[in-house]
Amino acid sequence: MFKFTFYKRIQLSFLLLIFIPLIAVSIISFVLIRNTMEEKLQLSNENVLNVMTDELSKTIDDVTFASHFIVNDTNVRNILKSFADTKRLATYQDYVHFRQIQDVFSLINSKPLNNNVRMYLVNRQHFVISSGTEDLTSINSSLDKLMERVDLSKPETLQWLGMAGGDSAGNGKSYYIARVIYDSREKRQVSVLLSAISDTYFNKLLGTIDFGKVALFDANGEFIAGHSGLIPHHTETKGSVRTDRTILKSNWKLAYEASEKEWSGQISRTFYTGLAGVLLLFLVFSGMSVLMAKRLHSPIHKLQRVVRQFGMGNLDVRLEVKGKDDIAELGQTLNTMLDQLQRLIHDIEQEQEQKRVMELEALFMQIRPHFLINTLNSIKCSLILTKDTLHSGIIDSLMSLLRAYLKVNEPATLREECKLLGHYVDIMKIRNEIPLQLEIDLDPETEGLILPKLILQPIVENAIVHGLVDHQTPRIEIRSRSSLDGIRIEIANNGTGPDEEQLRCLNRRLGKPSEEQDGAYERVGLMNVVQRLRLTFGPEASLTLANLPHGGMSVTLYLPLSHHHGFLPEGEEE
Repeated sequence: MFKFTFYKRIQLSFLLLIFIPLIAVSIISFVLIRNTMEEKLQLSNENVLNVMTDELSKTIDDVTFASHFIVNDTNVRNILKSFADTKRLATYQDYVHFRQIQDVFSLINSKPLNNNVRMYLVNRQHFVISSGTEDLTSINSSLDKLMERVDLSKPETLQWLGMAGGDSAGNGKSYYIARVIYDSREKRQVSVLLSAISDTYFNKLLGTIDFGKVALFDANGEFIAGHSGLIPHHTETKGSVRTDRTILKSNWKLAYEASEKEWSGQISRTFYTGLAGVLLLFLVFSGMSVLMAKRLHSPIHKLQRVVRQFGMGNLDVRLEVKGKDDIAELGQTLNTMLDQLQRLIHDIEQEQEQKRVMELEALFMQIRPHFLINTLNSIKCSLILTKDTLHSGIIDSLMSLLRAYLKVNEPATLREECKLLGHYVDIMKIRNEIPLQLEIDLDPETEGLILPKLILQPIVENAIVHGLVDHQTPRIEIRSRSSLDGIRIEIANNGTGPDEEQLRCLNRRLGKPSEEQDGAYERVGLMNVVQRLRLTFGPEASLTLANLPHGGMSVTLYLPLSHHHGFLPEGEEE
């Protein structure tokens, strides 16, 4: 099967570059011979005028789009209505409206609007706001004459005002287009939008022709720009060809006229220049095509060979980079990519080996907790046989906590959490030798609330360690209440709490988002509780500390209803 390689494409490209100019000149010569000079000129005139007509139509469309945007946007109309009678920026509100209008202009300019088109909003007091940053002296000097041309009884239609402005020599003029922004409730205008097209734009556009004369007239036949010797009416003199074009939406007329001497000389020069160019290209490209094609294809062939060897398993193969062109940069990038692939393959191999070792270690670690539970269960049975109910109960509580630690990533209900807290308190009573009492008062509607496992244990542990160890009658109360906006769980104790300054500091740190936490904060247990709550119930979940009026301290957990995971029915186990 025929393979269209890159090398063959390069060769074909050079051949096309050789034959296309030859074929093009041959066709042009054939057309020039077949058609009359006047027909050829008419075609040239049509092309030139089409380009100019499209550009003028685009500019008119830009002006029309911008005016439609300002007139039909309700917010803009409200701003203009508030700014309608402003004579100067006397108040802050005037400045706000001024900036809002400038922001609208900035949005329109980002379309982008033609750089030679400027827009001005003129309110009822003739206060002018420009779409650019130019000096307003020119527009202000001719504003009164322009406003006299505006028909305020024709709202929301484009009005073609003609040329205005400029210096005494006639330079710097602009063609103005007006649109009245009308308030139907007040039955009068809110503002007048003036769009100015600079004569620089017209002169630059009409000056692109190589021969002939071109001029632009408005709908009333008034001269706008171009050659002043042309007249708006179509009159074709002997020895010349004239073509007129009408610009849509504006009824402007673009006139183009060329004499016989101009077009005949231009056509002759074009023919001989094209023929000489074809001969020169044929000689140059015929001699260089083969050499350049081979030289361009050589580095690509090397790239192909390196990639093929790397794919076959030779991971150490690299491309020898020479020079600083695009192919050399591509080769350097390829070498970098191959280095990264080699490192990635090595990392994957190491990762797989480490994963295998970790899986073996995980299987081994799973044996230890179950060994401890089985051992504790044997001790418990021995204590029961010796009728030592106290220590057998402690062993039972310890086994319950150990099972909970093994399933710490599984959720639990509030009822189950409080049951675990009972086991934890039994162990702490023996460990610290304190007569600790635990009282639980749960709202029946909240008992099935699903919580992260062991979420309350760090709070109870802090209460015992920091406030109840030396207390004569230590007591911890756990209460839960449901409200319309969420659920509150309060853990209160009758121990010693921090002073008010420390309490405010603690609450401030606990109220910070997780990413703003201080790494040196010592209350890791409470911070862990806050972070787990927010991960489960959303950023609105909170933990708040407070001192009780009659002594002791309380910790309140707020869980918003909009983010909780749900409830388990009464009596149903997970």
